[in-house]
Amino acid sequence: MRYWLLADMRVFFSHPAPMYCDNQNSIQIAHNSVFHERTKHIEIDCHLTRHHLKHDTITLPFVPSSLQIADFFTKAHSISRFHFLVGKLSMLVAAAS
Repeated sequence: MRYWLLADMRVFFSHPAPMYCDNQNSIQIAHNSVFHERTKHIEIDCHLTRHHLKHDTITLPFVPSSLQIADFFTKAHSISRFHFLVGKLSMLVAAAS
């Protein structure tokens, strides 16, 4: 399948891209249009996600919040959590002098 933005840059993929999500309700809403009718506010990103799921350009695998690596960039963390996430990102922490 082709991704439209990457296809414009002549980058092609043969498998769907995983978009890891820590919200099982969001995954269910994206997979099942019946849930759409029971939700109050469905944004354009939900419709875009559903479109790409339908066309097999993405998948939505569940990842528990405790393993959500993107939290490293968006939230404050304890020292132990910080070191855990740094390790998952294969980064090194410089020693303070």
